Amino acid sequence: MGGGAPTFRLEPPRLRTTEDPGEQRHTTWFELYFDLVFVAAVTELATGLAKHPSGVVFARFAGLFVVVAWAWTGFTMYANRFDTDDVIYRVAKSAAALAVAALAVQIPGVIAGHRGTVGFAAAYVVVRSVLIAMYVRARRHVRGEGRALIDLYTATFVLTTSLWLVSIFVPGPYRYVLWGLAIAIDLAAPPRAWQMLRTAPVVVSHVTDRFGTFFIIVLGESVVAVVAGVAGFGFSFESWFVACSCFVIALCLWWIYFDLADTSVLGRGVLGLVYLYAHFPLFAGVAAFGAGTKLAITQAAHAGLVVGTRWALAGGIAGFALALALLHLGADWTSPRDRTFLGRLALAALLIVLAAIGDGISPLAFVLVVAIAVLGQLLLEALTFPTGAASIWEPPELAEE
Repeated sequence: MGGGAPTFRLEPPRLRTTEDPGEQRHTTWFELYFDLVFVAAVTELATGLAKHPSGVVFARFAGLFVVVAWAWTGFTMYANRFDTDDVIYRVAKSAAALAVAALAVQIPGVIAGHRGTVGFAAAYVVVRSVLIAMYVRARRHVRGEGRALIDLYTATFVLTTSLWLVSIFVPGPYRYVLWGLAIAIDLAAPPRAWQMLRTAPVVVSHVTDRFGTFFIIVLGESVVAVVAGVAGFGFSFESWFVACSCFVIALCLWWIYFDLADTSVLGRGVLGLVYLYAHFPLFAGVAAFGAGTKLAITQAAHAGLVVGTRWALAGGIAGFALALALLHLGADWTSPRDRTFLGRLALAALLIVLAAIGDGISPLAFVLVVAIAVLGQLLLEALTFPTGAASIWEPPELAEE
């Protein structure tokens, strides 16, 4: 950790995606610190969902999660292309981290529908303003195709941040309309931006490392939130059974994501955006699973799990499975008949049905079915060849021809 460049060095931003096609970049210590602040916001979202897992709260959870995840993605993609980790970059991101912490403080009130929307919007304006300032700085030093990309993002972010600022002064439900419009405009920008850097839109190794790191932090934080939430709770055999089963599920999710998820779509030009967008439901699903685990443990001795718990637990994993199915289908060697792809769709379908009609199922049986299904998917993927032709499923009559 020592022996590096001077701590207070100055190094202008530059377009790093075209420097060395074979470069292997990984998450820096400062990026890890920055992630932890965002995970605090994710934890507040999951906690709010666990307190009131109603349909309305689920909708707020999903919407706010996209907002938070998109803010994290904005800084991640900037770092992928222009990060030089100098003192100005660190100070700017530290200011953004402080604003994210302020944003996280407002989440409990916003997700409960009581208060905090003004504070949330104001904090988000600061977060986005810092990112805009970083792009403005990069524009002074970057030329060529990198500058065109900077201009696109700067114009888009100025427009959407203005909508967030205006929303502070707009009453009631219209505030949420402006938030949704701003996020929709933001999400429409990357396809055009990636076309501007056709040869190397991103440094693939850095993106997979950043998203993988954030995944493991969200998954780990979900476990921590469960432990903190049930501390002092009088555990019975049923509670222990549910807790251990959910631990096995979490392990399987980790195993599938890091060992068996195909991320090659990221290297396929604009199609690589599938990787970026698919991680929104994936991250949200993992966070919802953590909230559902906490609820299931406390309801283990009941006749059945309440509907919100079922959807958080099983629905969260279904979102995870569907997101990975998209990633897998995006690989250049796969097809819709691929065993892994079909297995993930089947897993998601099973869990959605289970969440919808599982009212009469005991908590132990419900969690056991989910655990067996996820473990079965892990085994299916582990035993499926990683090459396209060998992993294509065909009906028996076709296979015999």
